[in-house]
Amino acid sequence: MPADSAATPHYVFKDSWSDNLFIQAQGLEVEEIAVGHVVLHLRSPRPDQRGAGGSPLAINGGLMAYMFDGALGWAIVSAQIPRAEAAGANLADYRQVTMNLDVTFLEAALGNRFEAHGRVIRVGRGTAFAEGEVLDENGRVCATAKGIWRVFWPGTKT
Repeated sequence: MPADSAATPHYVFKDSWSDNLFIQAQGLEVEEIAVGHVVLHLRSPRPDQRGAGGSPLAINGGLMAYMFDGALGWAIVSAQIPRAEAAGANLADYRQVTMNLDVTFLEAALGNRFEAHGRVIRVGRGTAFAEGEVLDENGRVCATAKGIWRVFWPGTKT
């Protein structure tokens, strides 16, 4: 992060992404690759995140859906931040909810490190669309997803 941008709302908001309780609940870390492209990292999954009917070495499909919800959702936030800042909006009041999340499981996600990539397809004032994939530690695409989010814009500063 550039030294002169440390105090801007943009960076303050992004610095707190991995502190979000939704992200922390499963031991995930958020990384912005580019505006509108976010990766959620899962390193060293817990025993309760494995198995559930599949291989004891695989992560649970519910966890992958959780990762997609986070990765695609945060990618949308990443794309919306510049719009909110340009409008002088208070980023702390920005909200969005998942309207639809469609996950396709392709194969067991094996290993000890996983990534969920989320990329924005289109953002509008009230709705946003994103897609992504979960990769295992060997870089194999184990699941894909696409989703739609409802966006609630914050009030602007006066």
